Amino acid sequence: MKERPKISDSDKAHIEKLRAAVSQEITEYYDTDFNLLRWLIGHNYNLDVILPKLRNHLHFRQSRWNLDKITEQPRNHPVHAFWKCGLTGPALKTPNTIVNVEQTGSNDYWGMLSTFPINELMKARIYDLEMMLKRVMELENETGERSSILYVLDLNGLKYDKRLLSLVTGALAGISSFMSDNYVEMIHSFVVVNAPSFISTIWSIARPLLPERTRNKVQIFGSGWRNDMLTLAVPDVLPSYWNDDEIDVFKANVERAVTLNPAGYYKADFSKDAQLLTVAAGKADFISVSAQKEQLLKWSILSNGYFAYSVYFTDDTNNNDIKSMKSIYPLFTKIPGPMLVPMGEEIRCEESGVYKFWFSNEHAWIQTLRIRYQIAVE
Repeated sequence: MKERPKISDSDKAHIEKLRAAVSQEITEYYDTDFNLLRWLIGHNYNLDVILPKLRNHLHFRQSRWNLDKITEQPRNHPVHAFWKCGLTGPALKTPNTIVNVEQTGSNDYWGMLSTFPINELMKARIYDLEMMLKRVMELENETGERSSILYVLDLNGLKYDKRLLSLVTGALAGISSFMSDNYVEMIHSFVVVNAPSFISTIWSIARPLLPERTRNKVQIFGSGWRNDMLTLAVPDVLPSYWNDDEIDVFKANVERAVTLNPAGYYKADFSKDAQLLTVAAGKADFISVSAQKEQLLKWSILSNGYFAYSVYFTDDTNNNDIKSMKSIYPLFTKIPGPMLVPMGEEIRCEESGVYKFWFSNEHAWIQTLRIRYQIAVE
């Protein structure tokens, strides 16, 4: 049964102000009091900060990624065969939360990054994030109270090596940044279990790379983590593979992560037919392509480091002000790099004119960004 949202009068006023500001961009599916309240809480009710971020997210939702309807499709992206679903059910012992178990230690992130383009990994991940959001929204609709995800990070099987450090400072940091940018305040807490002896070293590296609000939500449990988890959630929603000789109460059927075969890693020489764009530290640059309405614009890119990027449309080749251009592709503020597999995408041109691929290296102090790219108009 639908319950009236339990929201203070002050928050209701803030919500209505924010709703009015994005009334032309927000969809019926996403337009809930609690979704807007999350943005307000996550950014200290500062509309100057919220609006550009929320508008980018709303544009993202209505792009060809079609976030509002993504969960209507089956969970069958090729990445999902290896990155298993961990969404189980309501924690109950932690009110208004739903448990998600991430097999962080046994997930073959390196194998996935060596096999799939990062944008395909993001598409697979966004499906799961949208499913979490959907379950949160359903719970809020039932209870009338703001809900969130109790995110469990199971580090069993984690190995300390160069690949781990690269993942922590690269791809995993990028995914964490994407989550905090687009799924604001959806996470109640990150609970680390099965932590290895070197967890303090990894945490000292990862901690500065995480947004402050994310850092403050991390709990690291020690050797008694099974009992600690039972204070947060009922055993029905915790994975049965946690059972051992001492504790045999966990009941959730969570599929185990699957390792990828190195024989399937990407091995082609992308740079052979690619052009090169270099972007100095602290700078941004464009690649401009002219195209006619209804033509297909296709591109593939490979980078030596992480970057921000988007695609814009303009009538003026000399226009370099992205604020005056029409956004054609969602803004990604942190694409992880160096890439092991080229990232490819395509769009159908809705207008005749100039399509500008914007690449930003403005975060960097020293390193030059090198983008190898192939762009075609068909």
